[in-house]
Amino acid sequence: MRSTSGIGVSAFLVGISLAAMAGVTFAQQGSIAAMFNDDQQRAPSLAPSFATAEVPATSTASVPLRVYLSAGDLERAFDRSEFRPDATIIPTNTELEMTAADPATQRVLISRVQKQPNVMRELESQVATRRKQSSAQTSGEPGLLRIGIDTFVARLAAGSAPSQGAFPKAACFVATDFAKGGAVDRRELFLQDRMRQGIAACLDALDAAGARSLVLPLLGAASSTTQNNDVQFEGQRALKECRLLNSTAGIVLGIHDFAARRRNLREIGIVQWDREVTGMFRVEPGSRVEKTAQTAYRAYAKQVSDVFRKGLAGQKITSTDLQGNCGTILNGK
Repeated sequence: MRSTSGIGVSAFLVGISLAAMAGVTFAQQGSIAAMFNDDQQRAPSLAPSFATAEVPATSTASVPLRVYLSAGDLERAFDRSEFRPDATIIPTNTELEMTAADPATQRVLISRVQKQPNVMRELESQVATRRKQSSAQTSGEPGLLRIGIDTFVARLAAGSAPSQGAFPKAACFVATDFAKGGAVDRRELFLQDRMRQGIAACLDALDAAGARSLVLPLLGAASSTTQNNDVQFEGQRALKECRLLNSTAGIVLGIHDFAARRRNLREIGIVQWDREVTGMFRVEPGSRVEKTAQTAYRAYAKQVSDVFRKGLAGQKITSTDLQGNCGTILNGK
């Protein structure tokens, strides 16, 4: 893939101040900023994958919203109390089966909730209540939730008191797969205009619940395991890059749609899984293609940063923005 230096958005026009950060510290550092800074120190080789944006205050929110893009691990945001946010957005399946194998990222949260049996029972009760409501089948799509659009918000607490477990106080689930998997091959379900709806709905709900900090992984960015070893299809690094870029675009567009209505949220952290990023460009140390891999990584990281910046300005990503790449993914074909 070639870099996308042609993407440009005026910070003055859109009111967003952006910086590729190297250990930025704010006077009042929140949990998201703390993890952002710590992850930068842990993995200096992934510095191009870090960026931040500041969305201005509004009539309903007196302080700016800081949005962080980082390379790290969602587990650290849950397990380390100093990094733990008030809320999270997590992928789920269309049937809201909390213990299903797909999507895999859901297990990062649920495995921790299960260690608090009272909280897990309360979560299951909330799911049961949601099941009694209208389902996605009325729209012609299978399951309880439509992929990318419908959401489910849960309070992770036992009784009236918040839990002390290794997870946030609240979670919003967005469907990104079928309960038995397979949605990854339905590219039309992961269009930016679908995913932005689910992200914006989650942000609205969690903001209304009083959350001030929130973390989420890239959603709907998985590649097909059935073609994992076929260089012509999903195993191809370039196609993985396109899925990750498309996911980033849907998320930041959702943040843009929500921003003007914000009341409480102060920090949002978008976490790119560091092991996935390094795995995409890994070569043997000293290999003759090592410099080529490093150049490819920097070009990809530049693309992600550009998508991050453009999406927060409310602009959709097209293959033209990526110099003709990713058309099949961005167009859902």
